[in-house]
Formats: sequence, structure tokens, C-alpha cells
Amino acid sequence: MRLAAKTAIITGGANGIGAGCVRRLAEEGANVVIADIDDSAGIALAAELGDAVNYVRCDVSERASVEALFDQSLAAFGAVDILVNNAAFVHQPGVIEHFLEYSDASWRKTLAVNLTGLFHCSQIAARLMAKRGQGGVIINVSSGGASRAHRHMFGYDTSKGGIEAATRAMALDLAPLNIRVNSVVPGSTRVDHGTSVGDAPIPPSDVIPLPRQGTPADIAAAVAFLASDDAAYITGTRIFIDGGMDAQLRSPAVDYSYDFSENT
Repeated sequence: MRLAAKTAIITGGANGIGAGCVRRLAEEGANVVIADIDDSAGIALAAELGDAVNYVRCDVSERASVEALFDQSLAAFGAVDILVNNAAFVHQPGVIEHFLEYSDASWRKTLAVNLTGLFHCSQIAARLMAKRGQGGVIINVSSGGASRAHRHMFGYDTSKGGIEAATRAMALDLAPLNIRVNSVVPGSTRVDHGTSVGDAPIPPSDVIPLPRQGTPADIAAAVAFLASDDAAYITGTRIFIDGGMDAQLRSPAVDYSYDFSENT
């Protein structure tokens, strides 16, 4: 119950990693507001978790929608202590866009949700936290694509790199107000609403040092830590929850097939 009496807003909170964060922060004692555009999933999750969890429809790319989200959150719970910027646009389901064919529409959509949405939510939250004078926490959900590129995901990777730069910049500006800003970096994570493209996925043991995919609960555990006073002296940084993927030079499958007896 590290987050008892705290209120958290989680964008993109109706499914996947966001829903995992909603569950974990609620278990830790927080009041939680699910912000999403998936009404059916958001309403169902809020109903499952009880009166301490509300659902508010919000399109983070629209400033007016974000302002309404915070107004409703304040009306319900009186304050906002924690913001988790999880809402993201990856790509249209089933669509592969090489950089040479990458469309203006995809570019605008990706930046509108992933960066403009983060700006809207973070600025409004930080202003409320500063006015209240009791500090606060902003946690941004990044991706390994911020530092190591995916093929055919130009806009997504660009936006995630921007999220990590924004995390550092916000952390410095907001530190004097005791508002901490950090990011989490999920690796390959098994969710219930994937937007996979192409053939069946490669077995996790072929690409992940800890040979399994992550789960929303894995990511949520790190988010709960950063949101709590256990992380009171941490700001402006990122935590990888990726089973060791960022640390490796080559995939396990490549290393395991290497004949060290003949190449020593």
C-alpha cells in the first residue's frame, strides 16, 4: 500500500501495459483514473476494480480532451499525484511502412499521440502539482526503439526518442518543485491487443537473454516503484524492463550457434 491516498492518471490505461499499471497502482492503494478511447475496455476495467478506479474517455492529442480529463479527475479525487504517460500509437494494424513510403498521415498521427499527447498531459499535471505544492511524479513509457531502431517503424522510434529527451528536460525544470520525471523502457511484452505485422513471432529464447516475453505486470512493478517514495531520489532517468535485450550485442540464438572451440 505504498500509494495509499495518492491519485494516479494512466493514459492508454484500458488495455495492455496501461491496464497492468492500473491494476498494480490500485493494489498499492492509489485512486486511479483510466484515460483511454476504448470505452468498453475502460468501463469494464473500472467496474472490475471498484470505486477507487474511474474511467474517463480522453484523446490525449486534443488539448480540450486532456483538460476535461484532469477536471473530472479532480472532481472525483481532489488531486493528481501521479501521471503515467502510456498512451501510444504504433502503426495501423497490418500496415508496414518503409521510410521511403512513410506517409504524412502516419507521421502526424504518431507525433500527435506520442509526443503532443505527452506534452498536454504532463504540462497540465505539472501545473496542478506545482500549485498544490506537495510535489508529484510523472512516468513516461518509452521503448527500446528510442535508442535501437526497429525496421519499418520510423515514426514510432522517432517519437520514443523524443519521449526520453522530454523526460530529461522536464526532470530538470520540475526538480525544484519536487516533481520527479522518469521513464520506463519495456522490451518485448506480451499484451492482449497486439498490432503485430507479418509471420508468427520469433521464439523469445532466440532474442531475449531472459528467455521469455515480459508481461504488463513486469512493467507495472517498475512503474509502481517509481511512483512511490522508495524512488524519492530518482529523477531524469530510465529503467529498462526488457529481459536484458538492451545489454546484449547479439541475440542468444547467434551466440549459442557460435563454435567457440574453433574460434578461441
